[in-house]
Amino acid sequence: MRSVQLVGLTTSSALVVLVLSDGTVEKHAIEVPAGVGVERLGAATAHLSLHLQDIARSKLPAVPATGDESTDMLVARAAGVLSLEEAGTEINHVYVGGTARVAQAFDAIETVRSVLGILEQQYVVVTLLRDVLDRGLHVAIGTETGVPPLAECALVVAPYEFEGERLGTIGVLGPTRMNYPQALAAVAVVSDRLSDRLAEG
Repeated sequence: MRSVQLVGLTTSSALVVLVLSDGTVEKHAIEVPAGVGVERLGAATAHLSLHLQDIARSKLPAVPATGDESTDMLVARAAGVLSLEEAGTEINHVYVGGTARVAQAFDAIETVRSVLGILEQQYVVVTLLRDVLDRGLHVAIGTETGVPPLAECALVVAPYEFEGERLGTIGVLGPTRMNYPQALAAVAVVSDRLSDRLAEG
């Protein structure tokens, strides 16, 4: 295991992101008590990294307690989903399509390489989408994305929900000269249809 990170998703859930030495990225959702903040998630991440980094996945050790109840609870839940016996189908995924069209949208080859490199880093994409929505944005242009390699890009996003809880995000990434009304309409339609399908069961 190369790294383990806990990323807050909603007030009651977090994402455990595991990166293996072969580059594989796994994501597992866990429930967290209301009020668990960034500091506790950071403390749990640091503790997990201290005891699990560079350890074989098949030899997952027992992680000792920190003495802080909230941190230990987060550590225990994260360790539980990382166990080979308990790890099931991943709940959170990043689906990237249309990379060939992204390559055609930019003139400079270095920009294309930077953008495609970012899209290959699932943890960065998850963090980017969550950060944009947490700031109340539906459109992030250039440096508003908070990711330097995307300074010449724009991101248009729309969350989809079920029973008032955000389950995922639809996004369109392109050059800053993109057709914003068209992109906003596209993500809105897909978001609405996904929400409707989830409601229908």
